[in-house]
Amino acid sequence: MSRYWLGRVAQSIPMLVAVSLAVFVVLQLAPGDPSTLLADPAYLDDRQRAELRASLGLDEPLPVQYVRTMGGILDGSLRSFRTKEPTIAMLGDALPVTATVGLLGLGVATLAGVALGAYAARQPGGRIDRALSIAVVSAISIPTFVLSLLLLRVFAEGLRVLPATGIRPIGSSGIDPIASIPHLVLPVLVTAFPLAAIIARYSRDAVREALVAEHVRTAEGKGLRPGTVQRRHVLRNALVPIVSVVGTVAPLLLGGSVIVESIFGLPGVGRIAVAAALQRDFPVVMTTTLFAAVLVIFANLVTDIAYGYADPRIRLR
Repeated sequence: MSRYWLGRVAQSIPMLVAVSLAVFVVLQLAPGDPSTLLADPAYLDDRQRAELRASLGLDEPLPVQYVRTMGGILDGSLRSFRTKEPTIAMLGDALPVTATVGLLGLGVATLAGVALGAYAARQPGGRIDRALSIAVVSAISIPTFVLSLLLLRVFAEGLRVLPATGIRPIGSSGIDPIASIPHLVLPVLVTAFPLAAIIARYSRDAVREALVAEHVRTAEGKGLRPGTVQRRHVLRNALVPIVSVVGTVAPLLLGGSVIVESIFGLPGVGRIAVAAALQRDFPVVMTTTLFAAVLVIFANLVTDIAYGYADPRIRLR
């Protein structure tokens, strides 16, 4: 088992290097000079512009810039062009908000999706099954920003029962988990809705397939209670495809957080990544991109572990 995990970690290193190289090249090919966003070049002479570029390390050869950037990420010394704050510290400050919304959204989506999918599989063609089909189409066709604006219009502006933006009440200096709950409701719902529809559809198909398996019919023929059959024989065998789809959609939460955090005014990773890209803050873009790549690799590893727990017949080699 240890050899398996060491092999997976070793395989991830070239992938991270390839991602970092691709992002670095794209940033270098993008038009414009990051130094012009820090000071108006019209008010600087050639010597001052050269000094400004040298202070940012932009006058060094590209290979040197790349090695210095990657080394700075590893030891935590890489700093933002604009704020001069360590990029790791910026990521650490923004990560709790993104993780809270993402994990809550994924948890709500998984619980609701599995429950609705299992119920729909037991009653094919019923109201829940038809509603599930409509929800899947809606999740695919309705953009995230449209759903966000709709919920804001209804619950924040119309009913005035939930706050529209922010992560904490106005005037508070720290984050109180209890006081932040109303601020998280709408972002979590927007995050969970498309994921819940997809998970429910996969769960419905997986449970439906498990229901017609021979061992399930045998268990029912022995007179076991429906709840016992559903829990021990149906859901257990349907978990593998469900775990697969959850592991696939989990890394997508970081990409979806860009829109959610921008609309609801949340100080998360997606928001600082967009701001850094618009401002050509190369160090912040590199740090957030590598974090996203690590998240994808970690999600795949967790999915592999979950396979073994969901179905003991699966063994990692």
